[in-house]
Amino acid sequence: MAEESFQEKTEQATPRKVQKAKEKGQVARNKDLASMVGMGGIMLLFYLGGEYFFMNLAEMMGGVLSMRHGKDPLHVSRIVMLEGAEILAPFFLAAIVLGVCANIMQGGFITKEFKIEFEKLNPAKGLKQMFSMKGLMDLLKSLVKFAIGGWVVYYIINKDIKVLPTLSAMELGDMVRVSGRMILDAIIIAYAYFLVVAIFSYFIEKWQFDRSQKMTKQEIKEEQKETEGDPIIKSRIRSIQREAARKRMMQEVPASTVVITNPTHLAVALKYVDKGMSAPKVVAKGAGVIAAKIRELAADNGVPIIEDKPLARALFKLELNSFIPEELYVAIAKILAYIYKIKGKI
Repeated sequence: MAEESFQEKTEQATPRKVQKAKEKGQVARNKDLASMVGMGGIMLLFYLGGEYFFMNLAEMMGGVLSMRHGKDPLHVSRIVMLEGAEILAPFFLAAIVLGVCANIMQGGFITKEFKIEFEKLNPAKGLKQMFSMKGLMDLLKSLVKFAIGGWVVYYIINKDIKVLPTLSAMELGDMVRVSGRMILDAIIIAYAYFLVVAIFSYFIEKWQFDRSQKMTKQEIKEEQKETEGDPIIKSRIRSIQREAARKRMMQEVPASTVVITNPTHLAVALKYVDKGMSAPKVVAKGAGVIAAKIRELAADNGVPIIEDKPLARALFKLELNSFIPEELYVAIAKILAYIYKIKGKI
């Protein structure tokens, strides 16, 4: 047992273990990737419908400044909140839909029973996780990620900083256009950087998760026992089933019509009822010890035993409780005729 506990986890996780982990909500999933996909949807929607957004925003502000909605602060606030929610709704909806799709693409759709885990609310456990090796590594990765991201943004701004002194000499429209382009460039490049980092982080987390799900050979065997049953027990059940089938088969021998042997190794018992069966049927067969038991039962119950090596081999190949094929009709008919003759039935 001690040896088993120190086995290396070298085997890939079985589908059953993956499914059980999924049912517990344990999948390789990166929250940053879902957030970046949602943010990308907002940016795309803003790019396509920015003019509509600003037009509605200007109209809303114009209504407030012109006191179109009256002077009651509560009434005006309520209207502004409703109109603002209507303007922002497409952006929030795009972020939610794309975020959900990103989560589904990472780990599939998971329905997990809601359960309050009080252990996770334990401050001591939270601090322990925070200062664990994994927590420190996550903190280090976040610091490196944001440091590089900050440098990227600084690089973009520094690249265009020479344009800033000239802005004061521009007209207002040109100033807004140039500064807007600079800000947009910085946002797009920063977003592209964080998106690439999120995708890269997801593949790292997936690799770590797959590695953590690996199993030992003993775990594979234990799972097979759970799903398929213990091989020893299954073998015992099959043995019992074979013994029961053999007993039922032996019960047919005393009522059989004839037993064909070869002469000692094989024995096949046939049953035929005139005008009640279309052809003789194999009701028992066996080799070695079983053949000897069939011959013994046949002799004790007065069933004729006929030695015919080729016929015994041909009959032994047939399935139990099957009727003999047409090519054996003549050979069996001769034997039945002989039996009926010696019994005085013809």
